Amino acid sequence: KQWYQRRVRGLTDVVGGRQITLVYSPEGAVVPGLDPVLIIGQNSLSAFEEIAGHTMEMERFRPNIVAVEKQPFADEGWAEVKVGEAVLVFCHRCTRCSITNVSPEGIRTDYTMNSLREKRPRCEKTNKPVFGSYFKVKCSGLVKPGDKIMLIKSQ
Repeated sequence: KQWYQRRVRGLTDVVGGRQITLVYSPEGAVVPGLDPVLIIGQNSLSAFEEIAGHTMEMERFRPNIVAVEKQPFADEGWAEVKVGEAVLVFCHRCTRCSITNVSPEGIRTDYTMNSLREKRPRCEKTNKPVFGSYFKVKCSGLVKPGDKIMLIKSQ
């Protein structure tokens, strides 16, 4: 919870406030917990809270990287980005499930998923609401809190 409570500096905040190395993995291989990488923007959460009419903890959405972007939902237009030393390519939107209803303290509510269903676009294949974007590691590299996200290519 500490990473969320302190003021985010720079353009990224790596969850947990620690450095991580994102590692390229060939198609079909998965680096546990790191591939693909989930990025959610802090301003995206703020905009969603405003639309939904209530606040939510970022922890409910379990991102690997929190982007401090100027425009909410900016990640939805990214095809390729450089974060720190790593290069990431867009994989797919993150479809959300009912785990978002569980607070970091383990308290279950229904309002998060209900708001997602009512206020966010849906995945064409699953009809589940989407929030956040998954990216696959194209080039391995070190990512640390405060590193900038540089847009290489838009969708």
